[in-house]
Amino acid sequence: MKKEHWLPYLVGTAMLLLIVGVSPRMVVAQQSRWSPAERILDFEAGTWPPLMVADQNRTVHAFSSQWLGGDDDETVRAIMYNKWTLEQGWSAPVDIMLSPFKNDARLTGVFLDQTGIIHLTFFGGDGTEAYIYYTKALARDAGRAGAWSTPFFVDVAGDPELASVIGDDKGNLAIIYSGSQEGYGLYTIYSSDGGDTWTDPASTFLTYSDELFPVVLKLSLGQSGLIHAIWDVRNSQGQGRQINYAKLDLINMQWGDPVLLAEVDTGYGILNPAVIEHDGEVFVGYSGIVIQRSRDGGQTWTDPVKPFRHVGVNGIMSFVEDSSDNLHLLWAQRISGNPDIHGTWHSVWQDGRWSEPEAIVSGPQVIDQDGDKAFDPFEVRAIVSQGNMLLVTWRMDPGLNANGVWYSYLPLNADELPVVELPVTPPQTLPPTSSSVSVTMVTPPSPTPTSTPRPVFTNPSLNSTNASLKDNNPIIPLLIGLVPVILLISVIILRSSLASQNRR
Repeated sequence: MKKEHWLPYLVGTAMLLLIVGVSPRMVVAQQSRWSPAERILDFEAGTWPPLMVADQNRTVHAFSSQWLGGDDDETVRAIMYNKWTLEQGWSAPVDIMLSPFKNDARLTGVFLDQTGIIHLTFFGGDGTEAYIYYTKALARDAGRAGAWSTPFFVDVAGDPELASVIGDDKGNLAIIYSGSQEGYGLYTIYSSDGGDTWTDPASTFLTYSDELFPVVLKLSLGQSGLIHAIWDVRNSQGQGRQINYAKLDLINMQWGDPVLLAEVDTGYGILNPAVIEHDGEVFVGYSGIVIQRSRDGGQTWTDPVKPFRHVGVNGIMSFVEDSSDNLHLLWAQRISGNPDIHGTWHSVWQDGRWSEPEAIVSGPQVIDQDGDKAFDPFEVRAIVSQGNMLLVTWRMDPGLNANGVWYSYLPLNADELPVVELPVTPPQTLPPTSSSVSVTMVTPPSPTPTSTPRPVFTNPSLNSTNASLKDNNPIIPLLIGLVPVILLISVIILRSSLASQNRR
């Protein structure tokens, strides 16, 4: 073969290599069903992903704890509110509540009942002394500080902050929180009148150790009417040692016996659990990602399984259901490789198995301690709005420089629920509301006035682009469309070359 006959082959080979080397990443970017990941504007850089509740009026209500600026002596951490709709996106956050104690309010739990009232718990204080508080307001007025009831003193708080509130459609509520009155563990108070009055605290679960503490608690109300609770227990170094499950009969204020699902003695451990009841089964997940199921209401459990090839531990995960009875799991982890691929992932429970995870956002880890380009998703919180819109939020690994909270959303192939307007007036009289978020309540027992060390954050540029989204370029669809043309040209060149050789 003459030397000039190599030219078509070289051209074709180069084109094929270009296609093979470039097109897979382009195809992934083009086929993504999720909206491009964006940062929630006006969130202080070190904020955790918000706690969210969805009404049936196409609105997601979001709550977070954020440091408010000023000189160090004036800096306070407040409970903030904003909301999200598909049409208008995120509203600007507004502060709605300050802690009655030490000006450090740490959000711990949010619940929206069927009467349109949002119930909220928070931790006020610091690691030396703190208290659990409860407040409520109509969802339609959640962004107005004066609409929230005067904070009700629940109990002395354990450390770190842990409390959550949940209820049913009959006005029954429970607040489960970390305390130490009878020993380190979980305690519960109940209300049967929508939060107007509460029982005295009762111990729910004790660690029987001065070195073990409950840290993360998740609650889920099932179709069975039972509340499912799961929590981790960690040592003083933050290493996860246990995953525990229990169920609560809220109407009768009756807890079942706790079940120890997993236990380890060494290493980083097991932590960050999640729970949901779906189609008569209870699903739990914890760091790994490890999944267990119970078909008999939490009495017996399947063996732990790891359904995905992802590795590592990257904060909390979220189970959610849509209106078509599909169960979704969302989490952050990495896939080992060269380099490792970090990301936020989504899978659906279908026909008795989890679907192949899809990346909401993914890419190599980016370490940026001085700027706002850090990339390593962490702490995933998700919610379904109106039955057919999946909204997910996350932050970056706290070991990297904080660069805010990110989000994406996905329209689901599910029926939209009927729109229901939020009530204008409460179904019953709320406790007297405060005219200012700085109002104080009855002073808890023996508060010690000590100063609270508070970090000072700087807000990086809000116009940064996630490093993993480089492929979301408007030219990508054009390049992908050229792939068949390049292939056709390559074939024509090769065939012409072969024909020329045959004639010779």
